[in-house]
Amino acid sequence: MHGAIMSTIDMVVTYLIIVIVALMISIVLAYAALRIRVITRDAVIPSVLVGFMILLGGPSSILPFIVFLGSSSALTKLGVEKKEELGTAEDVKGRNWKQVLAVGLVPSTLALLAGVAYFARDVSMYQLLSTAAMTSIAYSNADTWASELGVLSKSRPRLITKPWMTVDPGVSGGVTLLGELSSFLGSSAIALTYLGIQYLLKSLGFIDSVNTLLAVIVLILGYLGEVLDSVFGALLQPKYRCPRCGVMTDREVHVCGERTVRIMGNYDLENEDVNLLVSAIIAALSVIALLLLIGPRMVILDL
Repeated sequence: MHGAIMSTIDMVVTYLIIVIVALMISIVLAYAALRIRVITRDAVIPSVLVGFMILLGGPSSILPFIVFLGSSSALTKLGVEKKEELGTAEDVKGRNWKQVLAVGLVPSTLALLAGVAYFARDVSMYQLLSTAAMTSIAYSNADTWASELGVLSKSRPRLITKPWMTVDPGVSGGVTLLGELSSFLGSSAIALTYLGIQYLLKSLGFIDSVNTLLAVIVLILGYLGEVLDSVFGALLQPKYRCPRCGVMTDREVHVCGERTVRIMGNYDLENEDVNLLVSAIIAALSVIALLLLIGPRMVILDL
């Protein structure tokens, strides 16, 4: 009895130490992100919150999130002159609090729950939740790669729900071949990172086995999330047409200076609203897919 109590106390103390260290690291990283203009000042507290929960999720959450942050920050600065010319370089000044929460709230919450499950020695629940978190990150990475690289395409974007209609680069719901290829690669990058971490954790003895189906689910749903984002962007975000240029845009005032006319959209959702909605949907779909394909107890097959 005494041994069980001491073991519980040791576990609680260990977890408290992990929590304190994770909070300190997240504060330092958020400050560094602010200094290098990855985030804006109003995004510091949300960034600390998201980073804190991601860190508590362990390596399965941390490394893919680093890949997402690093690649998205680099791609934001790629072709910045053309993006400024097109008026699509808003993120160069850093992501605001809405953008941070839109892409980080769902995966970080799932990562936190996954960390708690692992600490409670429920490996099945840990892999279920961590895979759902990775699917959400894969979607965000796919969406970012599609946006930042697709806008550099030489061909004009076409509205995904009405492919015969061209729109301005950067318009929500507009897609190009380059953007879709970039989206698939973005999702693949997170899926492969996640798979690599699972092999590393197995070699270190933290998990017993690896199932590549988890990475496949992350890849497919991550990419489909970007497609769903484009569909929602086309249907739910307002669209305007410039009477002078005849081009569809998201802006009430076109880059030519002409005031536009609203032609589509009965809702006034912003891009961040769509990001958060799709992130939650994709995470939920990944949980459903895992339970249906692998089973309610997440039985993992040895390779």
